[in-house]
Amino acid sequence: MTRKLSALRTDSAQLDIFVQRFRSIAEEMGYALQRTGHTAFVNETADLGVALVTPEGEIFGYPHSIGITMFANLDFTSMIGEFDSYAPGDVLICNDPYRSAGLSSHLPDISLLAPIFHDGTLVCFAYAYVHSTDVGGRVAGSLSPSSYEIYQEGIRIPPSHLYRAGELNDELINLILCNCRVPHDNWGDLKAMVTALRVADRRVGECVEKYGLAGVTDAMGDVLNYSEMRARAVIAGIPDGTYRFADYLDDDVVSDIPIKFCVALTVKGDEMEVDFTGTDSQLRTAFNIFSDGQAHPWLVYTIMFVLLTIDRDIPVNAGLMRSVSVVTQPGSVVNCKAPAAVGLRTTTGVRVQDAIRGALAQALPREIPAAGAGYIAPIVFTEPDLAKGGLKVNVLEPMVGGTGGHEDGDGLNARDVVDIANLRNSPIEIVESVSGVRILKYALRPDSGGAGRHRGGLGIVFEFEVLEHDCLVTARGQERHRFRPWGVLGGQCGEKAAVYIRRSGAEDFEPLDKIDSLQVDCGDVLRVLTPGGGGYGSPFERDPEMVLHDLRNGLISEQAARDAYGVVLSEGAVDGAATEALRRERGGQGQPAMFNFGPERDAYEAVWTEEAWARLIAHVFTLPVPLRASMRGRLWNAAQRLADERGTALTAADIDRCWTEAIPAGIAQRHTAQGGAADMSKAS
Repeated sequence: MTRKLSALRTDSAQLDIFVQRFRSIAEEMGYALQRTGHTAFVNETADLGVALVTPEGEIFGYPHSIGITMFANLDFTSMIGEFDSYAPGDVLICNDPYRSAGLSSHLPDISLLAPIFHDGTLVCFAYAYVHSTDVGGRVAGSLSPSSYEIYQEGIRIPPSHLYRAGELNDELINLILCNCRVPHDNWGDLKAMVTALRVADRRVGECVEKYGLAGVTDAMGDVLNYSEMRARAVIAGIPDGTYRFADYLDDDVVSDIPIKFCVALTVKGDEMEVDFTGTDSQLRTAFNIFSDGQAHPWLVYTIMFVLLTIDRDIPVNAGLMRSVSVVTQPGSVVNCKAPAAVGLRTTTGVRVQDAIRGALAQALPREIPAAGAGYIAPIVFTEPDLAKGGLKVNVLEPMVGGTGGHEDGDGLNARDVVDIANLRNSPIEIVESVSGVRILKYALRPDSGGAGRHRGGLGIVFEFEVLEHDCLVTARGQERHRFRPWGVLGGQCGEKAAVYIRRSGAEDFEPLDKIDSLQVDCGDVLRVLTPGGGGYGSPFERDPEMVLHDLRNGLISEQAARDAYGVVLSEGAVDGAATEALRRERGGQGQPAMFNFGPERDAYEAVWTEEAWARLIAHVFTLPVPLRASMRGRLWNAAQRLADERGTALTAADIDRCWTEAIPAGIAQRHTAQGGAADMSKAS
């Protein structure tokens, strides 16, 4: 139902002043947090977030230029509701997704919330979070793809008082710091967050002094309603209809089974619904998202950025997403049940956004780019601390790839993904000063961007040598090793990711699988190659001089210029006649398909048809949540063996047969896909 907006109580000129005032307070908070942060991942990379929050739990002030850009519609109602009352000087802390309705979406994201008062009246809350380098758990850095329950991922902090009326809760902070590998670093970052909250308290107080309490509280509601009104106007301009798309993660790291995300995006008037029915079940690895049935940022942030692309003047706050709702199945990978591990929710969230972009591209082909790399894999390096004892844990770089080509130009090199667009790479000098590594290469990866009229952005080559003994590398979130970033409207796919190692004393690099926990020693060299973005439009429509420019700048090879773009070079210049002849000879293949998924996905889906997958997931969702992951594996493997034996595509009947034969009789008889629709959860 369309929300009826109350008349704005703040005049338009004053409203814009408040929009900018609230944003500037949030940005000052962010920069204060970054500059006082203790770890490089905070003070250099800026993996942090800040906001101003209404007493009802909606963000009304959000930064544009610092920290994570995607969390403007986080829901604070659960966290706020955990406490009966608040006092000046209170600082609340939480990192538990299951106790905060996904406010902290994995354990390293420690959230602080502080009430702001004026003459005894609660005005709003100030919020800050950082990604902590380590919060305990089974591996250094806390996050491992193969963790299967949240207890393995670190200490869980339920909503609690870090400060009560200005007094530090010493027992709680001691408990937290005793359960992490780098307590000094974590305490430094926590104090930096408190500094940011104090900035907010001071600036909001100044705002109330100038405009009055009623003026500020009216403006808080008005900026939210104004954003909602403008966002609804944008949605109303998108053609009505239901747009379907699917995408995959390569696997769940403990098997070869891809993880599938299905999206049915419906636009109706000025509202949008994203239905994830058919998406994979909850996993016994760390790729789950706890969304609590909400339109959580990790499920819908692409929609927010599309709205802001079409109307760049919408104030960024929770009002932007009021008209967007989701449908999820409890016990699915996008709405998991406790105690599922959630450490790699970023990896899943990124692929969910690829699926949403694929759906939106059918409605807005000029506005939506080809797939970006879909890859965020911070490399965490752990080494013995020879000076102090214990361990040193540092993030070397937040590894990403290229964005997809689009209607107006090439993709950005080494700048995917949009949710971390404000994050920065750590300077090499800083990395080498805090970690026992030598960076040998940190460069763009030639030929990694998908060819197209507008080329996909390039990925990265990152190569480093280990300088200490008995070290550990983790690199959560490595993806697109199997399925490529897709191109659109004739554009080619981006190149896949890869990892190589050259052990000390060896001459050659050897390929590795994705890194979970990799033991390395002095003299070992690790090489990480990230994916490029997909291309947009036919490569034969690209200006030959642009191809030559890319060649001269080392972005593509001469072979790619000829093979992918049909450009013939002679003595360092474009041979126009030969290029035209080659393109004419190789062109003329008719209207290109909307999407180019690459040979790997085409081959997989030739076996695993939509019909077969829908039947498999229907069977799996008849089971109790604790049984779904293991029975999913049994059923998929049985069906894959059948397909291999016959060499044909799978059907729903094949899946039914495998269900009967591969699933223990007691389970198969009690649970059947004909037993009714799976439970749904719908929220806005």
